[in-house]
Amino acid sequence: MVAFIPARLVVNEHDNLKVGGTIWNGEAVFASTMRAEWQFAPLASLTQLGFAADWRLTGGATDLAGSIMKRGATMQFEQVSGQADAQMLRVLAPNLPINCTFVADVRIKTLRLGGRQQGGEGSLRVSPSRCSAKAIPGPVIDVPALNGRLAPSARGTSGALTTAAAKQSLVELRLTPEGALSIWPSAQAVRMAPVLAGQRYDTVIK
Repeated sequence: MVAFIPARLVVNEHDNLKVGGTIWNGEAVFASTMRAEWQFAPLASLTQLGFAADWRLTGGATDLAGSIMKRGATMQFEQVSGQADAQMLRVLAPNLPINCTFVADVRIKTLRLGGRQQGGEGSLRVSPSRCSAKAIPGPVIDVPALNGRLAPSARGTSGALTTAAAKQSLVELRLTPEGALSIWPSAQAVRMAPVLAGQRYDTVIK
């Protein structure tokens, strides 16, 4: 019976999200540009007492795939790999204070969002890019190739984007187990682009 339940009955549609298919094999389209497809994983669902699926996200230069386990308010992503671009970031995180053009190679071992014990571990490599602040008019900044990391820390999960050549931190991130997410530019990034001074993104993932 699960194979025939429409996906829209469990995924709420809105103006920027259209859902099709079934719980077993469905898809969701974000802002008419990003497409997420999933295939139900019955054995993993039974053994982990949740909804498990293999998924793929495409659109623009983005092509990511991995697995997901949803249990209550918690979504846990595992073994995510592939390529992501700026279009994905604009669609899925529209409130970030900066806008950049880039392509990134993504490797996420695990990422747990929602509920308690949120956090993750992974890495990425980002191509040279161009960035500007959204809220304040200013120059476009050329950013060198970056390496990113996400790892457990004493305060939950910490992350950073550092220059691949000089190992200088430009962007830092913190996610608490309760879901408080903060992203801010480093002092080095502000020296490179004074327009970023005071720019910070804070939210709570529930």
